[in-house]
Amino acid sequence: MSEEPTRPKPRTSFRVNPRGWIYLALTLSVAFAAGFKGNNLLFAIFCLLVGLFLVTAVLTILVARGMEVSRVLPDSVTAGELFSVGVRFRNAKRLWPAVCLRFEDRLSHDGRVAPLQPTPVWLPLARPGARIRGTYYLTAHDRGWATLGPFTVTSEYPPGLFTYRQVLPLEDRILVYPRLGAFNRRVIHTLFSRADPALRPTSAFESGDEEFASLREYRPGDNPRRVHWKMSARLQDKLLVREYETAKVRDALVLLDTFVPASGDPRRRLRLERAVTFAATLVEMLLGESYTVTFKAFAPEPVSLDLEPRRGALEDLLGTLAALKPSRVHTLTDLSLESPPGGDTAIFILRISNDPVPAWENRPRTITIDSSDMKKLMYLPS
Repeated sequence: MSEEPTRPKPRTSFRVNPRGWIYLALTLSVAFAAGFKGNNLLFAIFCLLVGLFLVTAVLTILVARGMEVSRVLPDSVTAGELFSVGVRFRNAKRLWPAVCLRFEDRLSHDGRVAPLQPTPVWLPLARPGARIRGTYYLTAHDRGWATLGPFTVTSEYPPGLFTYRQVLPLEDRILVYPRLGAFNRRVIHTLFSRADPALRPTSAFESGDEEFASLREYRPGDNPRRVHWKMSARLQDKLLVREYETAKVRDALVLLDTFVPASGDPRRRLRLERAVTFAATLVEMLLGESYTVTFKAFAPEPVSLDLEPRRGALEDLLGTLAALKPSRVHTLTDLSLESPPGGDTAIFILRISNDPVPAWENRPRTITIDSSDMKKLMYLPS
């Protein structure tokens, strides 16, 4: 029979607080005075003070033990944005309540502790067997896989003479999506018109971009602006709405340069992070304009995504970009070894270096955007 893997035991620590040492010093002074004067009342007070000291030490440890903790993670997390994590507590003790406990989680990226840590969660009281839910807030500033844990349970039973800490080996991983920027509309229209004269930096079609198809009865959820009031007035108790033909689907190709030869090159890695955000923002705009987008990059293995203008398509790209790692061997030229796409395809080449670009860079409907251009075209909303 195979043995079940043993869970790592929690690490614990116990210390006397400064106020505890002061309390102990005052207690010893009472003992000294009782022995010096032979006063039985002082001896009784000394015994009460020592008893309180020992009982407080025991209770500080007992109330913190037997706690079961689990996290409720959000569906998606974006770098730089505040999000919440739910915490479930269960006091597994049968007799002792949990009193005045502080729970602290830890956030780390690739083994590096994040500079901003989650807010602590306080648990004033949990009766034996009780289940309680709490919430804490945090911000992950780096995209990629982030690790939450372990949990640190801190107990300072009133009056706070001692501190008992228990580190629970509970860890969860969460994928942090890259941020989405916003384009500077004053300069992007001129640049992107080279790739497609019909391309506009909007998130939805403007009035007149779609062709009228027919009329039908109003259904709950329809846009009231599409109600045809003149035709509806001729019918009794009926509303007619306009229907439009689906906009023409166009093709776009986005090539992302991820070549970082030296892992210790902070400037190149900063450019890569900017290019990742720019790629996500660009694809979001293209999908909003009913483009079918092909995204290619080395992450560090070859990645090719075919994204259609449908719900959830952008999340597929964000998940890929979140886990993307730079390539140390594959350049932008390696990314474009295949034959060039069709002549009607809008091509966007996102560069982070001065490496050679594809031979078909100068063909019509092709735009090469380097790191300096990304600074001018995109900004991150506060």
